[in-house]
Formats: sequence, C-alpha cells, structure tokens
Amino acid sequence: MRFEVLSRAATSISTEEIMASQKLSWALSLALLVLLPSLALAQLETVKLGDLSAISNAAIYIAIEKGFFKEQGINTDITNFDSAAKQVPALVAGELEVSVGSASAGLFNAVAEKAPFRIVADKGQAREGYGFSLLAVRKDLVDSGQVKTFKDLKGKKIAILAKGNVQHYLAGKMAEEVGLTINDVELTFLGAPNQVTAFETKAIDAAYVVEPWAARFAERGVAVRFRTPDQVKGLGPVQVAVIIYSGKFISERRAVAQRWMNGYLKGAELFNKRGTKDPEIAAILEKYTKVPAKVIQAAIPPYQDPHGKLLRENLADQAHWFASNGMQQKINIDNALDLSFLK
Repeated sequence: MRFEVLSRAATSISTEEIMASQKLSWALSLALLVLLPSLALAQLETVKLGDLSAISNAAIYIAIEKGFFKEQGINTDITNFDSAAKQVPALVAGELEVSVGSASAGLFNAVAEKAPFRIVADKGQAREGYGFSLLAVRKDLVDSGQVKTFKDLKGKKIAILAKGNVQHYLAGKMAEEVGLTINDVELTFLGAPNQVTAFETKAIDAAYVVEPWAARFAERGVAVRFRTPDQVKGLGPVQVAVIIYSGKFISERRAVAQRWMNGYLKGAELFNKRGTKDPEIAAILEKYTKVPAKVIQAAIPPYQDPHGKLLRENLADQAHWFASNGMQQKINIDNALDLSFLK
C-alpha cells in the first residue's frame, strides 16, 4: 500500500513537472516568435531614404515588398517630402542617405558649392509612350476652347511642386516652344494633393504633375492631360526622376550603398518587365502612394531603365536651362554624377 502511494505521488510530481515544462516551452516559443522579427531587423543595415509619393518610385516599393533589399541585408527607412528640392539640406547634412525625386537647381547649386552628394541612377524617364510627367489643364478651360495650346496659358496660373525642379524646366520648355518664356505665366508652388482642391476651386488654371496625379485629376473631372514632354519639338527623352546618394553614404558606407543599389535594380528590372497594369504591381503602388490601384492602372507609366542608366545629355540641358534662367551657377554635369554603383 505504501509503495502504491509513493508510486502515485511520484507519478503526480512527474506529471506536474511535465506540464510546467510544457508551459515554459510554450512561453519561450511565443517569446521567440515575437522577438524574431525584431532580431532579424536588428541584423539588417538601415538606409534612410527621402521619399515622394509617385509611380516612378515603383522599383523601390517593389524591392521592399518583394524582399529584394532584405536579400542584400538592407532595411529601407522612409521619410516623406513634398519635393526633391526640399531634401537637399538633409542630404548635405547626411541626415538622408538616399533621395528620390528630380534633379533641381538647388541640387546643382549645392554641387557647384562642393556638396558631396551625387546622382547615381535613373528613377524615371519621360519618352514616347511614357509621358508620366505632364501638363494638366483645368477641364472647363479646355472644354470651352479657352485653352487650345500652351500659348493660351499666357498670364494664367500654373502650379508646380517647387521652384527650380524638373517641372519648372519642362513648363519652361513648353513655353519656349510657342514663343513665350517661363516668365509669361504665373507660377505657384503647391503639393500635388493641394492641387486637386485648387483645380476644384479654380484657384489654378494648370499644373505640371507626375502620375498618378494626372489620373486622379481626370477621375475627379477637374483637369485633363494636356501635353507631355515627348510632344515638345526638339526636346527628346527627359530624365524626370533620379536616385541621389549623400556624400557620407558614398564615402563611409560604400558597401551598403552598393547593396542598396543591387536591390533597387532588381526592383527596376521587375517593374520594367511587368509595369503598372500588373495587378500585383498596382497593389504595391497603391499601398505606398495611397492612390487606388484602378487609378494607377489608368495612369501613364514612367520608363525605368532596368540597369539604372541615366540620360546624361538631358541632365546637362536641365542644368544649362536653370543657369540661363538665373536659378543656379553653371556646372559640369559630370561633377553631379557618380555612376560607379551601376552594373
């Protein structure tokens, strides 16, 4: 009898120990599941990126969502800006490592003053069939026949994102094509979301925008696509958007900068093959731009070179135009470029 009691006690103790052990095991497993993402993230190199919500950022968003940056040991930390021009001070200070947007008079001026950041890759080009950067005109002005050509915009108000950016350059080129200058129109500086309201209230007559904003204007019935860069005589393909690296990123974290570029180019290659009509690509763009996928699919896409190749001659023309219009110093465009990260 005593043996049986002891035996049962031993069995009871053994069962309690097993249950306690199982509970501890479950708790540890749960803790590990919670900690693993944080541990994995801690092992990645973080790269700080200044972003603009635009379809031409597709390769970056794809690289994040498809894990192409993670394959390279990179975590891309995004901060949003209204324009690339407004990212320049953060680039100079090294607070941003990667900037996405357009070349600008501010950027070229900074290079002339020996700022060490550089344009390193293509992010979006306007060419025939890829006029994603374009002039939109208020629908009632077009429907009524008040605006038939750019010449009819003389004295009217045109919105662009910022002074001295590629939109400023392209609006100027369109003005010059019809015998005007950029000073013959009234420029106002507005972020794209505010341009929707400005069109609705008739506070502006036109806006130079990038997709998907032109598609959004059309969807709201406030403005129509009016003219694209490929329609401007003698202009040719335009380097609308670029990838820019800070000087510190280039000199102090070069291996990380190369790995970031590897992930980016893999995203660019996939975007080049599949484009904005692809449901998965449109869904990724919707997530980051907050624009519905159906609007993105209706937008004019950018051309992105799958190897990151830039239009050097057009960048030189932009710098020349800004200098000729008193917005920047003259520069040698090669001083603004570092193409060593491209394969």
